[in-house]
Amino acid sequence: MPDFCAAYGCSNRRSLKTRARGITFHLFPKTEKMRRQWELALRRDGFVASDRTLLCSEHFRSEDFDRTGQNVRLKDGVVPTIFNFPAHLQSVCVSLTNNNSRCIRLIYQYVIKCHFSFCYCKLYNVVYYSTF
Repeated sequence: MPDFCAAYGCSNRRSLKTRARGITFHLFPKTEKMRRQWELALRRDGFVASDRTLLCSEHFRSEDFDRTGQNVRLKDGVVPTIFNFPAHLQSVCVSLTNNNSRCIRLIYQYVIKCHFSFCYCKLYNVVYYSTF
């Protein structure tokens, strides 16, 4: 059975052709917290990754990889960030500061996942970056 990338609109599949292009494939993390962050990053409603679900290297930044060994590996704690979403899945990025705390209180009621300095609000389909 062929292995395909799970990202929305990505048609990369594990093959000699993609390998020759330098594309690598990576299983979803085993830890529940990291797996959930990857699932949310895909923005696919109701998506739950299996033990065999893959993402290709095109959805990660070059600095997300550890290329020091024989195999290309993702660094610990990396979340995929590069996607080509259609307009209805595009998110708006805004910066949260102390100046708009009323807005922050409203938004945080609907935040479903936070990762380091950003939160994803499913209700408004927005990624919020914290500056405080």
